[in-house]
Amino acid sequence: MLEKLVADLQPDEEIVVADGGSKDGTPEYLQHLLETGQIQQFVSERDKGESHGLNKCMFLAQGEIIKCISDDDAFCYSAIRKAAVFMHEHPEVDVVLGYNVAAQIDDLSFVRVKEDPARDYQRWFETQEPFQMIGLPMLVRRSSLPLIGLFSTGVVMVDLEFIYRISSLKVNIAWCSAVLSAHVSHPEGNFNRMSQQSRDEEYNRIAAYYTNPKSRGLGTVIADTIEAVKRPIRPAKRALFDRLGLPQYQNPEQFSTDYVAIPGEDAHAAVYRAVTDFMEAFNSRRPVEFKYKTSAINKVMTP
Repeated sequence: MLEKLVADLQPDEEIVVADGGSKDGTPEYLQHLLETGQIQQFVSERDKGESHGLNKCMFLAQGEIIKCISDDDAFCYSAIRKAAVFMHEHPEVDVVLGYNVAAQIDDLSFVRVKEDPARDYQRWFETQEPFQMIGLPMLVRRSSLPLIGLFSTGVVMVDLEFIYRISSLKVNIAWCSAVLSAHVSHPEGNFNRMSQQSRDEEYNRIAAYYTNPKSRGLGTVIADTIEAVKRPIRPAKRALFDRLGLPQYQNPEQFSTDYVAIPGEDAHAAVYRAVTDFMEAFNSRRPVEFKYKTSAINKVMTP
């Protein structure tokens, strides 16, 4: 991922790298990249994981628009740059979110795209109800950090907590219609290493902190009740439709990547190529648009 960033670096961009104090030669490699002008800043020291590293990078960053990049995932830089241009043109926008692709490292023939985050954003846009989603497609305005804060080092589901938090504040969040990122499920990822019980406990704890069931709109309560009723019967419905050969509504929707294997290609390179080609093709088929609040908002944290 770092090699891709270096090769694609634009004159008005910088690369800031956080390394957790590796002993495998990574600091020396990063020092070489720094001295040769391929990256602009780096820090190598022990930390408390991903959130701590991201926070250090945001403090070091000199640019106004920050895009956090993780080494196990893929990103559509052409769409990200359009989002960055939009934020430069609209200084009232604090954060941009967008679509994310889910890919499987063991089957690159398809990817999935969820519509739920876009719908949750729309509900927030209309009612200010806090929501959560994966943080990979997020861009942040550096000057907004005093309002929105940094990533929490006290949780594993870092983006869950962060987006719940910013959507509960007076933050102007814009939605981009493009696919900005792709999450590649990895067995060694922090989320996958958590037990189901630990996941549920952390999710419930964070959700309970940022949401108030009593203040939720009637429409949301009805929708959640319908979903609770549908959930246990959905597997049987899918099996019946499969047997009858009937089309089914999919969420997340599954798309073919048209992936063709290249003999001898590295597995990670193959993943990156498959999902990057898909994102570029997907975005080329529809206009990149932004939804946001155009009127000025009072960015003051209320008690």
